[in-house]
Amino acid sequence: MAPHFNQSLPICYGLSAMGGILEVGSIAVLAVPDAREKEGTPIPTWLSMVTLASNVIMQLIGSLSSNLIAPWFGPVSVVAPIYFSATLVFNLIIFGFILGLEFFDRIMIVGTYVIAIGTVLLQVVGPGIQDGQDIGELLGHSYAQSWFLFLLASMVVSTIFMVTSINKYGEYKRIAILLIARSTSYTLNLTVSRAFLLSPDHFVLVSFIVIKVVSGAIYTYAIVVQSTTVKQAKFIPLNATTIILLNAITGVIIWEDWRVISSWVGYVCVFLLLALGCDLLLSANLLTNDNAELGRAKLMRRFQLERSSGSRNLYSNIADYEGEVENQNKAATKDTDLLKMSDTQRRESSRRIAWKKVLSTRSVEGHKA
Repeated sequence: MAPHFNQSLPICYGLSAMGGILEVGSIAVLAVPDAREKEGTPIPTWLSMVTLASNVIMQLIGSLSSNLIAPWFGPVSVVAPIYFSATLVFNLIIFGFILGLEFFDRIMIVGTYVIAIGTVLLQVVGPGIQDGQDIGELLGHSYAQSWFLFLLASMVVSTIFMVTSINKYGEYKRIAILLIARSTSYTLNLTVSRAFLLSPDHFVLVSFIVIKVVSGAIYTYAIVVQSTTVKQAKFIPLNATTIILLNAITGVIIWEDWRVISSWVGYVCVFLLLALGCDLLLSANLLTNDNAELGRAKLMRRFQLERSSGSRNLYSNIADYEGEVENQNKAATKDTDLLKMSDTQRRESSRRIAWKKVLSTRSVEGHKA
């Protein structure tokens, strides 16, 4: 390590958090005009240019603080969790509380706090500071070289898909493309940033500078694409968890964090905690095989009430009756009056008959409950 750069975890934490805050701000300045355009409010060209310039400036400052300077003062695997915990917390504050562009229920708010707490615990049980590392020796291992090349190839392939045809795919494929592009570019960016201070030879230094610039450009462009192609409430927690995990793996394989990890049990449990927090943020049953429609049907059967009078079946579905009547009408092809009706008239006729069935059917299921 260069003698004029003494490693300091507090400085590392502060610079990493600053980068996360600025990233959320850069996304917000693009997301707000896009939301207004979707509502029908025209946005002047000059304002679009200003918001885009603001996005780029905030990204540059955030990138310098968290992606370049922060790794000089602490482990790479520590930078990423602090950065994305700040991103998640301020994503909740800006998009949820201030702008109101995304809805965050109580479960998602708790999930944000769970990930933030997991990040704090990571500093206790995770890797500490390592002095005297040599980047040539670290990358001399075959497993380190293989992992580095895998990250590089994944970044290039995902970028090609992102630039050429991301809008052709559905939501889940768009999320996957952006996740790979952002996680690999961010991981490579942090790795080469720290390697700058470890006295690499001339060829390695030039190669790392190229990778630094290219990965930074890909990461910034992916944020621009992310602003208008995926929902922030769904993508940001997935992105944060993916990058934190990828950097932890990189720290173990390339930076030999396994030498200075305080507790392997605690280290693994922290990442389980991060995964559970992500599950809460997504509001999805990632750890169960529950079927939402089946669950609602069971709930309805469980809480049906007895009735003393009335004939309407309160548990019937008008759409089911309409479909039944429509099928009967299609089968009655010899009915001349039916053949003379237009499609709209047939649908209205089916709806009237369906309502008559609903109003005349007794609630038998309610008495069976």
